[in-house]
Amino acid sequence: MAMHKLEFRHRAYHGDSIETRHMRFIKEIATLGNGWDLKELGELPDIGSELVLSVALDSSLPPGIKGRLSYQYRHEGYLENNAQYDDTLFIEFSSERVDFLDVVKRLFPSYVKAFGCYRATLHNWALTRRDWPKVLDACEATGKDVNGRDGIYRINSVNYFDDALCRLEFNLTPSQIVERLRGGVEIASEFENGILLIYTSHEVAESDLEGIDNEVRRLLSDSQAV
Repeated sequence: MAMHKLEFRHRAYHGDSIETRHMRFIKEIATLGNGWDLKELGELPDIGSELVLSVALDSSLPPGIKGRLSYQYRHEGYLENNAQYDDTLFIEFSSERVDFLDVVKRLFPSYVKAFGCYRATLHNWALTRRDWPKVLDACEATGKDVNGRDGIYRINSVNYFDDALCRLEFNLTPSQIVERLRGGVEIASEFENGILLIYTSHEVAESDLEGIDNEVRRLLSDSQAV
């Protein structure tokens, strides 16, 4: 039974209050239904003196699915240009608990849009855990947020990257990426000022996931593809 985690990230901005952002997010997902609309979540608690407002979503999502929604403290002097200051939404599920195609084709892009993401992905949790020490080493070696606002460590089977991240990581615009990936992946389309990149909408065995990053990067570096 494979465990997967959806990860959605938004660059927190001091001029956009938690209350306003959350209301906009909930309004955008109101039509998703079946618990994916978080209708049972209710009002958020006040952030008080905390630096992060974090709420569990386990009782709001469909049965057997776990999640957590976090908003950063909005003071201008606190927020920095690093992924640790992102607003985040994580949803964890087993492949037996969901309609996988529905998650990929309907729910993923809906949450990307509603949450105002700059990046989002569908992880295989075992592979992500294995990557983590290497991500930390790369961050330390480069002094950059290599798997956050400064770069993309691994391209997974399902991804969204905004325009700024596309340019930083690939030195390409979303439209250029679409051209290079045409015919090589299931979906590569411009979406929400970025790119929706779906290598495949079907569940991928863990042993086959490793090659996706290399294959997509090969296609992106192939100047003959444009």
